Amino acid sequence: MKKDDLTDKDGEKDYADRVFSGLALKGAGLDSKSFYACVFRNCDLTGASLRFCKFRECRFESCNLSLARPRGAVFDGVSFKDSKLTGVNWGDAAWPKLKLAGPLSFQNCVLSDCGFLGLPLAGASIKNCLAKDADFREANLSGADLAGTDLAGALFGGTDLAGANLTGARNYAINVKENKVKDAEFSLPEAMSLLYCLDIRIV
Repeated sequence: MKKDDLTDKDGEKDYADRVFSGLALKGAGLDSKSFYACVFRNCDLTGASLRFCKFRECRFESCNLSLARPRGAVFDGVSFKDSKLTGVNWGDAAWPKLKLAGPLSFQNCVLSDCGFLGLPLAGASIKNCLAKDADFREANLSGADLAGTDLAGALFGGTDLAGANLTGARNYAINVKENKVKDAEFSLPEAMSLLYCLDIRIV
């Protein structure tokens, strides 16, 4: 991959196998651009507009995408590592009915206050993240990997967590009566919180 800058000087809209490093794009408009197998490293995309952009098999490493606006954007097989994505409403992105090449992957990321309401996130990886006050209601997280993630204040309701991995996850409040948890994996002592919604007494 060659290192490149992301500018509109030549009117370029399609990028493949590019490396974008250290770009300051706070509040920038990257509307209607397509990226394939690109790497974004140490880039500041805080509040950037990603309207109708397409990201396929891209990687974001040590980037800041807090409050980014992904209206109509497509994220297909995209991974985020050591990045900050506070306050992103993922529900504004485009979620094709056809199966994507790969689910979203987050590792060691900040996902606090993110909206995932009703999204198809089966098989997604949200490992060792901080997802404080994130909204996972009505989302399909079946088979997802949430190991080691801090879910303090995160919302779950009508969420499909069947077969999900929550070992090492903490601070979650999941009502087993209101969510699908068949074959999901939890670890002690955090799993004790699952009992509080049941009509039993713990002594």
